Amino acid sequence: MKRIKRLLTVSALSAGLLVSPFHAHDAHAKVWWNGMELVQGQIGKLTVLKDTELYKLQGEKKVYIKTLKAGGVYRIYTFKPGMLGLGGGYYVDRDARVKYETPSKAKLNQVKMEQLFRGVKLGMSASQVKKLETAKFITQENIDGGQAWVYSTSLFGYHTLLVYGFENGKLAFYGYSFDAGKEYTNDQLTAIYNNLKQQLITLFGNQYEQSDSGQGYPPALVFHKDGLVIALSYDADGLAVTVTSEQ
Repeated sequence: MKRIKRLLTVSALSAGLLVSPFHAHDAHAKVWWNGMELVQGQIGKLTVLKDTELYKLQGEKKVYIKTLKAGGVYRIYTFKPGMLGLGGGYYVDRDARVKYETPSKAKLNQVKMEQLFRGVKLGMSASQVKKLETAKFITQENIDGGQAWVYSTSLFGYHTLLVYGFENGKLAFYGYSFDAGKEYTNDQLTAIYNNLKQQLITLFGNQYEQSDSGQGYPPALVFHKDGLVIALSYDADGLAVTVTSEQ
């Protein structure tokens, strides 16, 4: 684990000045729900039953943008009292002119699972990973006899750097480094750790291993699934989520 954390930290720090805004829809297996692709951050679906106004919120003031026509279908990302959010600060009134549906928790968790694992498998060749990954490529480095590829992406709503580690041309691990670009404060990293912990417990259950860093940081957590080890750790080497093999 320490070696992987060092690889994540060194690789990501070298890319820190090159980080660009992440793209919301990186490559992963699509999750379908009621004829629509369910994406990360989406909480529901809106069907317009009768023409309804689309507003842009400026503070608490609603500014009319256009009229959405009956039959239109839109993703919903947030809500406020009496309103449904289409993203980007755009809202419609939640009334009889629209139909709002929400996916099951199982579907929402499936989206998170696909985002975490990205459709890649340990042991894949570098060319196979490259073909699957569409996040913003940052840099490639030779470290400790292997290679590390660094991408800019997001995980569970947080910007992060994604690092793929290859040994002998095969994918040996991959992980997410949340503080390499020094864009988060210590308080923010602690909040991210707590949120990631709850997200991982939701996905993998309460059966996990825990170890204290002894440095005043939150404990490292290790989850197991289908021969994989998913670890959340926050210590002097940084905050990271890593995926490795049980072997």
